[in-house]
Amino acid sequence: MGKIRRIITNVGATIWQRMVGELKNTAGELTGNNILNHIRKMSIDQQKKISPEINGLETFGISRDDLLIFIATNTEVSKACMEALTEYYRSRGISVVTRVVEGLTDDSSKAFKKGIAEYVDLIIGLFDNGEQWSYDNYFNATSGYRSLIPYTTIIASVFDSRVFYLYENSPFLLDLPPFPINFDFGIMEQHSTFFEKVENDCVPVREAREEFGYELFTKIVPQVLLEEDGLVYLSNFGKILWGRYTVSNPEIYFSDSAQKVINRDPIYLDYVRKMLRGEAEAEHYLHEYSGDAQCYKFPAKGVRIFYIREGDGPFKIAAILPNHDEYERYIKTKQRESSLSYTKTRINL
Repeated sequence: MGKIRRIITNVGATIWQRMVGELKNTAGELTGNNILNHIRKMSIDQQKKISPEINGLETFGISRDDLLIFIATNTEVSKACMEALTEYYRSRGISVVTRVVEGLTDDSSKAFKKGIAEYVDLIIGLFDNGEQWSYDNYFNATSGYRSLIPYTTIIASVFDSRVFYLYENSPFLLDLPPFPINFDFGIMEQHSTFFEKVENDCVPVREAREEFGYELFTKIVPQVLLEEDGLVYLSNFGKILWGRYTVSNPEIYFSDSAQKVINRDPIYLDYVRKMLRGEAEAEHYLHEYSGDAQCYKFPAKGVRIFYIREGDGPFKIAAILPNHDEYERYIKTKQRESSLSYTKTRINL
């Protein structure tokens, strides 16, 4: 069985605007339920004409095995349209997740600029925690606000996703595969500590110049970093690149014993990579085990990895057990993995 297809769709105001244009004063209230009731009275061809979201998804060929993610702006009309579309597809047995970009409103251009940054953060967040490897990712660029399309396209290319687009009522779907673009993440690898800092806060320009040197600093400003009022911070493009780097090179912690196993035979680092990509099997039945960790296993090889993780935080690898005998000895001894010393690193997936 292949990966689940995940289709990310921005939701705009077109359904409501066309509904008002058609019904005039009889359109009723701006509510998701009202829009849904109107859509359900239509044939599929009529639904595709009134909704670019439906048009793109139905022409693409949506199925019950897919996962839809609808993203609305923080406006009443976008949220009402998303509510209607969500119920429309859920009633057909299709899984739907919804998100609202709080900063994208009808307010000033300054607020909209902030909202774009929030949109970028939200999309990048969809690829965190190993989800990059769990789905075949698609972006439906047929709908939503046009100003978001450039960012959607860039994110899709950086995160190896596909974009499909349907122009107006054309029957021909444009399917854009992942662009054959190679990004040099060497700068981020060499200066990862700095980027971890600037990811969540502004940094003085002086500190950034000392970190990169004058020549390199002038190359990454303003593409990756933006300079303002004596401070630097990540540009939207910089956020996308750093997000891609962290997804492909996740932060992880190893205990001393786990690191020793890897040092003896680097093949066990490959098992950790497979675990992070979701290719391991969770071990739920540890009858004799007493400790703080959870376990992933590779039954065919007998390898088990005990780890600690708080929420969506990084994995702490407590123990790597190469075979069943070591596993048996481990679970029969009382463990306190949370008290171990861990060393932070990043590994390339």
